[in-house]
Amino acid sequence: MIPEHPSDPPVQTAQTPTGPFSYTDEGEGPVVLAVHGLPGSVRDFRWLAPELHQIRFIRVDQPGFGGTPLSTEPGARLAPRGEFLSHVLDALDIREAVVLGHSFGGALATELAAREPVRVKGLALLASVGIRDHRGRRSFGPWKTLSMALRVGPLRRRLMGRLRAGYIKAGFPKSLEDDALVNTVHRVAWLSFARHKANLSALEVPTLVAWTEDDPLVEPAISEELYWHTSTGPRIAFADGGHNLQKTRAIELGQSLSAWVPTLVAGGV
Repeated sequence: MIPEHPSDPPVQTAQTPTGPFSYTDEGEGPVVLAVHGLPGSVRDFRWLAPELHQIRFIRVDQPGFGGTPLSTEPGARLAPRGEFLSHVLDALDIREAVVLGHSFGGALATELAAREPVRVKGLALLASVGIRDHRGRRSFGPWKTLSMALRVGPLRRRLMGRLRAGYIKAGFPKSLEDDALVNTVHRVAWLSFARHKANLSALEVPTLVAWTEDDPLVEPAISEELYWHTSTGPRIAFADGGHNLQKTRAIELGQSLSAWVPTLVAGGV
């Protein structure tokens, strides 16, 4: 279910060694750091935030999205993007947190957990990418070839119409800027399922996995595989709700997270 009103706190800015980043910070209690999918921004969690009780909810814009400039990014692969999130924890002086990742953000949340086994006390993976290709990614064809083509000015201009049409068909809003669509291609092209699988297999932190049966981008089988490749934690399957269950199932997820997170993180930072 969807709450009556979303939460849109003021966007703030802080600094990492590679540049500034934007984020929102609301509530008090154990910290949940939310990492959006691609393309996306802190607004992706505006419906979930009101349903988190006695939790400090921090949402961060990934480099190249929202208010965080692309120049802040230390690299496009999982390892440097996980490093960016470590810098976010440092900048906000967060000693312990549960990290929540939606879609592509699930791989980044897992990368951060692998880098920060002491500070990350739990993972929440919502409609997350899994350990192999999913149908949404397969539908775009050869990502690395597309990524290279989009780096050539004339080819980018010729491809943008079809690229935008593909995103709209997949359910993304028409309002997304061209740079966000192109940046998504570059980052998704270098997603390493092997590294993601290795991170998941090595982790021992409790992990919540949630998905919907009608997700048009990440088929249920992908999420069910995450069930077996992550440590013990809540498993939540919804009959419907699509890919953006952090909105369509915000109330149910908020209830689950509000009950579960305090068992992992004592409170405060």
